[in-house]
Amino acid sequence: MHLMRPRPRPRPLDSAEAWNQLNMMTKIAQSNDRDHETRLIPVISSERFKEEETCCVNAVILNYYLNNILQQHPSDKRYPSINVVRSDLHRIARDLEPHCNKTDFSEHEHVKKFTGNYIKASDLYGDETKARNKAVGETDILFHYLYESCTPRKRH
Repeated sequence: MHLMRPRPRPRPLDSAEAWNQLNMMTKIAQSNDRDHETRLIPVISSERFKEEETCCVNAVILNYYLNNILQQHPSDKRYPSINVVRSDLHRIARDLEPHCNKTDFSEHEHVKKFTGNYIKASDLYGDETKARNKAVGETDILFHYLYESCTPRKRH
């Protein structure tokens, strides 16, 4: 299967304001996280970033975030910029949908590892709010992965 990367890259990924709002939100979540050993979002190798499907795999994780982690929640007041970040991430998901809806990546190893890690963290902490906070603190990793994997390749 050969997917082309989206053209152009979704606008919030190139916005300094979006990155700043995201950093504010993730710094607050990270400061409340005491577990520095657990990582929810699996590491992506530089070789994997070159694969065409990686953008859509990250888009599946983005949709999981929007539907399960960043939805309206009583603890949102802890993250003053969450509404702006949520809006930017919805825009990215909307922009990637026509590109990524051609193939189902929900069973991809990277997606399964992330969802498994999130569920395991919820069980480990015995508190989904702590797992949610951990995931909010990793939103910057997801944003960076989307930026890297959804960048159109330059043609030589």
